[in-house]
Amino acid sequence: MNNIALDAVQQVANAIKEKPELAIKKWTAHINWKDGTENNVFIRDFAPIIIDEPAQLGGTDKGPNPVEYLIAGVVSCFTITFQVFASQQGIKLEKVDACIEADLNVAVFLGLEKGERGIQNPVIKLNAVTSAPIDKVKEIADLALSVSPVLSSLNTKVKLVVE
Repeated sequence: MNNIALDAVQQVANAIKEKPELAIKKWTAHINWKDGTENNVFIRDFAPIIIDEPAQLGGTDKGPNPVEYLIAGVVSCFTITFQVFASQQGIKLEKVDACIEADLNVAVFLGLEKGERGIQNPVIKLNAVTSAPIDKVKEIADLALSVSPVLSSLNTKVKLVVE
């Protein structure tokens, strides 16, 4: 359905039911500093992803910054979760577009003021073209918003190990 391999998803779910220890999957990313604020990110066997900062924040603007990747991860995870849930319910999707906007107080980041250091006021706008009624689209979108692993991770305490 919608070119999503629902059989593969179901096989994973069945395997976890039989062996609960399979539920935890470790994901990794490795950063290699190039110069200035430019870093290469290595994930699995993919080509490196460049992370940098815009010139006004001391970078060379050779790639998106970490906040942009964070909000891209948030909207991507939400959208994929929505697509999978809709497909599991047999809903044919013709088009799915999503956009996220979020604020970041740069003055707080730079230590010029006190306040919230993380992203603020995130808003996801979803446009799904489907034969399903809008109420069903909203129901699935609300569910996707509530169970998205990336969104749920935003409040997770990160353990730091300095080697």
